[in-house]
Amino acid sequence: MHRRVSQAAAVMTALALLITGCTSQASNIGMAKDKKAGAVDTGFTVSTVGSYDSADTAVVVALDADNSAVTFMNMSADRQYTLYYDGTTYVTDKYGGPLTISQLKAGDVVDVNFLKGKRQIASIQLSPKAWVYDNISNYDLGGANKTASIGSATYSLPDNVAVFSDGRRAEVMDIVAQDVISVHGLDHSIYSINVEKGHGYLRLKNEQALIGGWIEVGNAVIREITEDMLLVVPEGSYQVLLSNNGVSSTKDITVERNKEVVLDVGDLEVAQDKTGRILISVTPETASVTIDGEEVDISKSVELPYGIHQVHLEAAGYDSLTKYIQVGSEYAKISFTLEKEREKEDSSVSDNTLPQTPQQGDYTEEQPSVSENTISASEGNKVYIDAPKNVEVYLDSNYLGMSPISFKKTVGSHTITLRKSGYKTKSYTIYLYNDGEDITYSFTDLEKEESTVSGNSGTAGSSENNGNQEVTCRLYVTSPEGVEVYLDDVYQGISPISFTTAAGEHTIRLSKSGYVSVPYTIFPKGDYTYNFPELIEEDSVSDNDLDASPEEEEQEQESTSGNSVAPTSSETSSDGGGD
Repeated sequence: MHRRVSQAAAVMTALALLITGCTSQASNIGMAKDKKAGAVDTGFTVSTVGSYDSADTAVVVALDADNSAVTFMNMSADRQYTLYYDGTTYVTDKYGGPLTISQLKAGDVVDVNFLKGKRQIASIQLSPKAWVYDNISNYDLGGANKTASIGSATYSLPDNVAVFSDGRRAEVMDIVAQDVISVHGLDHSIYSINVEKGHGYLRLKNEQALIGGWIEVGNAVIREITEDMLLVVPEGSYQVLLSNNGVSSTKDITVERNKEVVLDVGDLEVAQDKTGRILISVTPETASVTIDGEEVDISKSVELPYGIHQVHLEAAGYDSLTKYIQVGSEYAKISFTLEKEREKEDSSVSDNTLPQTPQQGDYTEEQPSVSENTISASEGNKVYIDAPKNVEVYLDSNYLGMSPISFKKTVGSHTITLRKSGYKTKSYTIYLYNDGEDITYSFTDLEKEESTVSGNSGTAGSSENNGNQEVTCRLYVTSPEGVEVYLDDVYQGISPISFTTAAGEHTIRLSKSGYVSVPYTIFPKGDYTYNFPELIEEDSVSDNDLDASPEEEEQEQESTSGNSVAPTSSETSSDGGGD
């Protein structure tokens, strides 16, 4: 009986020790006893929920839900590393409120705690120390000494800044002035930039009647229309207003990111010339007023044709002022007030953006257009575009020619656009400084376009305003030189020359005084160079010389994607041929 009681007491004691955890082994997990030195570290640890041995403030570079992984970048060490999460990982906002891992995004600046050996994330918090500017357009990423400005504030812009666009890593120069961005940083340094709203492209077709006029794309772009222009436009839906000397039209377009819209304006209705009388009052009254570069007398109403006009005002002791007005009524009154002269402030990117669309009878703040975004030209210096080769090059939406090409170096920020049929159009922002040196750019090769259109209706990335897609071809007539070139009986210029048209059947006719005019039927499907035979003098021609067979014509055309290099047009070759 006594023996049974003793056994029961021993069992009860053991249970009590197990429940309370009061054993020598339980109190020394991961430790071994040494009679002389006491506890010795065996290197074995047991991690508990939320435990960690390392911490970092870093930028989220990528999230991989399939592998439960997050890639970070430590900006100070310029080093990327990947850690893993599970159901025990805590994720919170900057105030400590709960988040899910899926709510994090590339570019976020976070404080991360983790077990280094296991690469296991214990917790992630949107860093309370970080600042964020969301959806901004008033920025300049080309400041001196690797700086950038956001509004009136200036920050350092390190070389390893993380840039993200359309879900992919990008570079600072991939961001153009028309993009809307979000910026994350810490202290006075920018850590990451996200392109929240990108850009696409707008090309006019059959625009000859509008050259020298104006184009307005919603509130995003306003500028003069030039031949073969390719406008960089923020993605979105817009109403496009085009006008020139009484010819006007309004079209609706939708611009998708990195896609090109071709807007056919050949159906313009020609309206009668209309004028409006504008009564202008200025403070101070001594100010001189010029409209479209010509001084006007504002003591009486000024008669102006319907459309957009630039008004410039100057007075001694006051800051000069430039405004855009839109005349669209028979009579209107406009008042301007000049500000007292003040010290000039450093310009920011807002000085390089396009002006907002002026309202009828009203005016807007001065914001020079791209064509006016030229501060000064460096004497004798040039910019060289060496690569990729055989692509169309546009400077601030104006066509220059085919690469390799060079042009005069003009101080300021500029947009370089590269285009080739069948490839994704790409734009870069370059910042040119008055350093007295030439500069050369070699950009990466264009990406091939993934065609989403079947049959012969067109290629992806180029679409008409009604949603139907169309292939736009650039044609080059290199020889014979010095002859008039007509496309479908519309005069294009003197060869060598280049111009664009839609894919399909066309007629090119060559003409020169004293020579036989010869038509050729062509069927371009992309960009082509044409080397036609020399024209025949009228006195020596026979009837059999006038016909060119389709087989002969087909042999004379070759794609610019081959070994031939298409020349630039005669208008730009003096300034831009590859050296």
